[in-house]
Amino acid sequence: MLIVLSLCAAGSAFGAISVGSGGSFSLGDGGLDLAGGDLTVDGQFDVANGSVSNAGNVQIGGTLDGGNGSLSLLGDWINNGVFNAGLGQVSFIDDAGTSAQIVGNSTFYGLFFLSSAGGAYVLQTGTVQRVINSLVIQGNGAPVQIESSIPPQIAELLLEPGGSQNITNVGVSNVHATGQPLAPNQTNQGGSGNARGWFGLPIDPLPVPVLSIPGLVILMLAVLGVAYARCGGIA
Repeated sequence: MLIVLSLCAAGSAFGAISVGSGGSFSLGDGGLDLAGGDLTVDGQFDVANGSVSNAGNVQIGGTLDGGNGSLSLLGDWINNGVFNAGLGQVSFIDDAGTSAQIVGNSTFYGLFFLSSAGGAYVLQTGTVQRVINSLVIQGNGAPVQIESSIPPQIAELLLEPGGSQNITNVGVSNVHATGQPLAPNQTNQGGSGNARGWFGLPIDPLPVPVLSIPGLVILMLAVLGVAYARCGGIA
């Protein structure tokens, strides 16, 4: 099945868009306003040089290519497939004070979390959201909240070295910054904490292996055996 849609007018309004398994959708230079409708990709969707605005939920079961374009959504991001960020920008927008779920591991080129009403972006526990180029988190009015889905277990937000950040008025709960330190000169606005790597807190140190007592005994015997052999104890 092949789905091809040619858009001539930027900002053309559509409802929900679904690309079935085996189907493909190329936006080209067009603009697609979903007006709150969901974008469901079980085949292949290429943003290319275009823009998708006002999507409700974005659900990826196939392949979504970000291209050089932009995609904004009002609801959940559910990545159970493949997201190729390209040089594109993904913007989560909240103006109703609601919660949006970010499910699955994703790598973004540009990632924006924007809220004018104190909404929450809830990252699936155990996942890593990686940002290559630019991370923007803006709470306009009430602080925007960044949370883990199953507290106190953590999720991770990783800004790559060399990436830029523009973060203001944010609260963090059980989300660790595991790349660049985030918002180092700010304070946690309404979050519950457990926010290593944010607000001047240290990034998680590398784990140091710890041997059990039997393991230590075996290691000591091995070291003694090597020393004995080197001293001529073994012919």
